[in-house]
Amino acid sequence: MKQTNVIKYVERLGIQCDCVFDNNPYFFLFVEIDTKDKNLLQSMLKRILNQHIAVLWYETNKGYHIVSPSLIPIQKWLRLCKASQEIYPNPFYLHDVIRITKKKNDGKMIFSENADTKGIYNVSDNLVKIFELKYKCKLPFPNRVKTNITYTKYEDIELE
Repeated sequence: MKQTNVIKYVERLGIQCDCVFDNNPYFFLFVEIDTKDKNLLQSMLKRILNQHIAVLWYETNKGYHIVSPSLIPIQKWLRLCKASQEIYPNPFYLHDVIRITKKKNDGKMIFSENADTKGIYNVSDNLVKIFELKYKCKLPFPNRVKTNITYTKYEDIELE
């Protein structure tokens, strides 16, 4: 008898994109790329880094996650989300949550770049620490401030 994949639902933990600092709302940029195309990753990083914000990225099971821990005002966040969709259209991803639960084939390294050379944007210390703990490293972002982080649980399909 031929064995087929078994589909099961698993619970994942994610981080929501919104936060508050000094009584003002801000957003983190989350981008999910479901392909291992390095040229696409480079194009996306170039577009995001041209906005002079801090960025980290890492390989996932299917592609890459890009995260900006910078505190981004809503108008700029909306423009960045639109630009991300122009480079890699993904109608199923709304840039609102990023998975932090590890999957078995996720990469073991994280990369970072701070394009905010003028120190315009604050960076969420709480968000950066999550990734420092996950990847057992120190990420060199200045202008760190304490922010709230909203976690969310969601169901995902996994093949066995």
